[in-house]
Amino acid sequence: MDDLHVTIEPERIVTPTLILRSWSAEDAQGAFEIYGDPAVARAIGRRRPVRDLAEMRESLGGWDLRSSRSPVPQGLWAVEAADDGRLLGGATLLSFSPRDPRLVMGWHLRPEARGRGVAGQIGHALAHQAFLAPDVEELFVAAPAQNAGSLAVARRLGMTAVDDFTWVRDGVRLEVLRMGRADLHRIRPGISLDHSYDPDGLNDW
Repeated sequence: MDDLHVTIEPERIVTPTLILRSWSAEDAQGAFEIYGDPAVARAIGRRRPVRDLAEMRESLGGWDLRSSRSPVPQGLWAVEAADDGRLLGGATLLSFSPRDPRLVMGWHLRPEARGRGVAGQIGHALAHQAFLAPDVEELFVAAPAQNAGSLAVARRLGMTAVDDFTWVRDGVRLEVLRMGRADLHRIRPGISLDHSYDPDGLNDW
């Protein structure tokens, strides 16, 4: 099985090394290690990190409910390593806002999962999920400019900068990149980060 293979199942999205699945209450500690990190909060445009395990559990419940109520192909997933089940991060495929139905994908990784091509495989998997829907013709990544890692991954996925509209979230202007359905077959998700990767910086989220 090569790194381009993606299997879409009713409850999971599977790549050669990753499983995207529903969040559960048992993920609270691992999720808090990710979303309780101030650097992650800044990189993904959150106003603040998750404060404690209680808030994380509440968030997980909300994510699971939102995912279950979202129309196909949208969702929120935990991302785990296929070989040992380690929680590596989270993935989202959602409309930008209630008033803007365009689909935006995102990924958020724990530090040790960054710089290993994980984000690229998540993006590739989410693109397959998105374009399974016959009415979806384009897919977006939107991130603050300082989140250089996610923007670089999006470019490696074949996405290009958007200049015909602007998105702002919580007062922060977002850099937006777009992929069309035809771009899916040009993806090479296994390409890892170059030598500029800094495991302590805002890279490969």
